Amino acid sequence: MPNPTRSLVTFAALLALTGQALALGPGLPSPARPLIAPGSAQAQVGPHLANGIAAVVEDRIITLDEVQREIALLIPQLQRDSRNEAEFQQNVRALWDEVVNSLVDRVLIVKNFKKDGAQIPRSYLETELKELIRQDFNGDRGRFLQYLNSQGISVRDFRRDLEERIIVQYMRGQMRRSESIVSPEKMELFYEEKKHTFYQDEAVHLRIIQLTPLTNESDDILLQTAETIERRLQEGESFSDLARRYSQDRRRREGGSWGWIKTDELREDWSEIVAALKPGQASDPITSREGIFILYVEDYRPAGIQPIHQVRDQIETILASQMAREAQTRWLERLRQNAYVRFYL
Repeated sequence: MPNPTRSLVTFAALLALTGQALALGPGLPSPARPLIAPGSAQAQVGPHLANGIAAVVEDRIITLDEVQREIALLIPQLQRDSRNEAEFQQNVRALWDEVVNSLVDRVLIVKNFKKDGAQIPRSYLETELKELIRQDFNGDRGRFLQYLNSQGISVRDFRRDLEERIIVQYMRGQMRRSESIVSPEKMELFYEEKKHTFYQDEAVHLRIIQLTPLTNESDDILLQTAETIERRLQEGESFSDLARRYSQDRRRREGGSWGWIKTDELREDWSEIVAALKPGQASDPITSREGIFILYVEDYRPAGIQPIHQVRDQIETILASQMAREAQTRWLERLRQNAYVRFYL
């Protein structure tokens, strides 16, 4: 079973799992204030939620407290992003609906996972819990238990919540892997339909050796160094090795590589020089106020649409992700259709 993303067990996620958010800094709600301001989302939900139930999934009740805990840390950001109170109300309502649906889906996914007796190994859950305590409480289990107690959350409930999140991530990962094989026909069809999106500008893969005078060092010494580099290039030494030895810029460790640069973004005084070089050729030393430069064209690509063999991996990633999302949507729809779900919204 793959390790779940550690974001599940960061302190922010821990706050979302448990009760009130602590006053950890600007923008986060204080324990003395309600998690949702009066007159906002909770007030707008209406009296039909006075029983504290947001939804029922099979035999599981999703409470308002659960929903509120999930969205608590997001409310300040919504307030910052909203231009006025009406937009804030609308955004909170949309977030509320999204969270409720997410919690419903979580219940259905967990039930689907467990229907044939599957379960998360206890040792695996313990490892994740220990890692959470290590990261968020400096390994102090006492602090962790004290925190849960202050929020009115039992260890059992916390373990259950953590287990369910791990299961959801695992099941979604399984769904992605099951849809990861993309046929060549699909890739070719996608390429033909989206060919214009694979246009690339003319560019060169450039390596540069920069020689900068040291204190009290004459230009003649720099020129002698440049001549030495030229001679060694002619003798067959690689430009990248010489760059690592002689260059004085921040790319020396990468063999002077500056990667792909669009030709229309080159320095004006270099454009004609680079245009005259073929891949594998170096320029004569170029003297400027910044020092002496030697340019080397590692590779060149013309402007135009990239051939399919150059973008096949990119297309496969796009299609696999798209297929996984579609399959996941169909899967969740089947789970909902075969289950009793009632929303109190």
